Amino acid sequence: MNDSETPTEFPSPGSLPKKLPELLAPVGNFETFMAAIDAGADAVYLGLKKFSARARAENFTFSDLKLMTLYAHQHGVKLYVALNTLIRNDELDEIYRTLNELSRIKVDAVIVQDLGLVNILRRDFPELSVHLSTQLAIHNAAGANRLASMGCKRVVLGRELSLAEIELVAQKSSLELELFVYGALCVSVAGLCQFSSFFGGQSANRGRCSQPCRRPYSHAGEEGNFFSPADFNGLDFLPELVRAGVASCKIEGRMKGSQYVTVVVGVFRRALDEIKNSGDLSPKSRKAFADELKEAYARPATSANLSGHYPATIIEPQRAATIGVVVGKVRRVNREGKQWRILLRSSRELAAGDRLKIILKGKDGRDNSFTLKDGFKIEKKRAAKGGGLIVSLPVPFKCQVGDLLVKVGSRDKYGRRGGAWFRRQIEESVGSQIQRPDADGSRRARHYPSVKRQLTKMSTGKKAVAGVAKEESAWLIKLADWSTAQPFLKRGGWRVALDLNGQLTAAVAGRERDLFRRFPELEWSLPPLQYPGHEAPLAEMVKRLAQAGFRNFHLNGLGQLDLFSGLAGDATPFRLATGPFLHAANQSAVDLYTEQGFSLIHLTPELDDVTINSLSVAPGTALGLTVFSFLPLLLTRVPLPLKRRNESFISRRQEELTVIKRDGLSALVSVTPFSLLNSLERLHNPAISLKIVDLTWALNSSVTHRFLNFRRMRLDDLAVSVYNFREGWY
Repeated sequence: MNDSETPTEFPSPGSLPKKLPELLAPVGNFETFMAAIDAGADAVYLGLKKFSARARAENFTFSDLKLMTLYAHQHGVKLYVALNTLIRNDELDEIYRTLNELSRIKVDAVIVQDLGLVNILRRDFPELSVHLSTQLAIHNAAGANRLASMGCKRVVLGRELSLAEIELVAQKSSLELELFVYGALCVSVAGLCQFSSFFGGQSANRGRCSQPCRRPYSHAGEEGNFFSPADFNGLDFLPELVRAGVASCKIEGRMKGSQYVTVVVGVFRRALDEIKNSGDLSPKSRKAFADELKEAYARPATSANLSGHYPATIIEPQRAATIGVVVGKVRRVNREGKQWRILLRSSRELAAGDRLKIILKGKDGRDNSFTLKDGFKIEKKRAAKGGGLIVSLPVPFKCQVGDLLVKVGSRDKYGRRGGAWFRRQIEESVGSQIQRPDADGSRRARHYPSVKRQLTKMSTGKKAVAGVAKEESAWLIKLADWSTAQPFLKRGGWRVALDLNGQLTAAVAGRERDLFRRFPELEWSLPPLQYPGHEAPLAEMVKRLAQAGFRNFHLNGLGQLDLFSGLAGDATPFRLATGPFLHAANQSAVDLYTEQGFSLIHLTPELDDVTINSLSVAPGTALGLTVFSFLPLLLTRVPLPLKRRNESFISRRQEELTVIKRDGLSALVSVTPFSLLNSLERLHNPAISLKIVDLTWALNSSVTHRFLNFRRMRLDDLAVSVYNFREGWY
């Protein structure tokens, strides 16, 4: 639906908004592009060869994108391009070239994770609409409205929110809301996962997630997939989401095939149309749609937290892979050379190109998948007692009587024709509209301004709203509880920041003025996630600390800036820092944080030494770098199936993890700490004036005590990781 069209009128005025949500479909190749349009998508989203959170998808060239945009617009469908990764500093020139092309092609929006990219878009490419990716971890109205003030149009909310929380955001947000309604779930809060990057150097924030959460781990004497959630299905809540005023219903799956896209888009198209016509989904339709979605061959489905609580089955440790549709149970097995031939009663037809797997008892079939080749023949076919067909087919690995044969995919009409065929059809359809790349002279190429020019402009421009930082000390230690902090405060030598979690807040509540009298330079670190309806306690605590006189705060969301509005008055201005959950990976992001009033910018722990050394700041601003930490590899709201709370999880690669629960969240923390303390000679950036030891998620007090003596930190016997620092951040 185009913005200029007349809004859809619903049959029950007042019960539903006037405009039906857009149905947004995933596209990973030309087959899925055509399938999405044919199935009734209002809009599609896709990635290019770089800067896509699905880097392993087929993705597209600019030439492809031009054709697809013209074809989509010809059919009344919008097209969004996902540039939803963090951007390295050395890629900013390439980002400008990419945005120049997107501007010429006139895509309908770009989907963005990196705040540095938001900064570039609003300043130099205002004609491109900005949709904020779920990777940006915007989860409340304050965060949405802060980004709205920067010219952003839409936000994709996290899949861990409940329906009630979504409704609260919708009531207060000035941005359009986009919600996932179907597809794979991440166990982590999107954008806050370093699991794949820390273990293997494949960054999820760079689109290269290796999905370590889907792997088996041993825990409490058992092996299982303890971090692998079911797939998401919000169909049962679709009428409520429509009533809440959601602007777009999004389907996950840019790495899925055309059959998946056809089935899922088709179901949600008809479901939205029924809601438009009748105001709800009938029980009969709900059942029919649920049955049809089984043909998408996904994992078992869950509505996640939409009801306000997660089901106990969201993670089933003995099942991690796609389940698909059961074809039949193996009745006979014969060895034939290097293959095995099985006999079974089939509940459905099979064809060449079908993707199948054998599920052994107690397994999920992850390692037993195969594709029926062209020329496949059913050797024996007859009506069987009780219905179905008796079939015989070859299997490339050993199996046994009683195993299940499961279908997890098939080659539909789009797959059989192939992407090249559909590309030719699109070329023929839009041929008369194709222009040479330089034909649109009205859109002059824009270029990334040099760092020197940027800093000169910033230093002579408007002063930062939070005030100018004083000269920074050399070291800061971050801690999570009051008793651990006291020895550091008494010894001196360290700047100390305390994590404002629930337990620490309770410990210091009512003592704010006394604490300021004794420790006026104490700093406070705000939590990364404040879900709708739960913001008031933090706001009250920040107000009390500010009224007591404290001025040093570390923020982990742009929406938290609102907490300080009007609190300082004529007193000393606040000295605000970004925390580790506000990504700062490139010069443009650093510039944006400076403009927003931050006097200290905490660099993303994922960065390598080349990137770190390339960043600059304006006068009055400094960079902070974590040099030691027990990193939270992910944060999750999902209840993890812990057998024993204090026992580690160990991968087959001997990677050891532990779970720390705090304030309704679980942090998955590496037992091996991150440390650059033996690599500081590789840092040559004079803008880094603060080195941070972050013990917020320290596993025990014995490690914390090693840092008490400021000048003699005892760490030589610890096994540590330098993360991406020496190997590069990719």
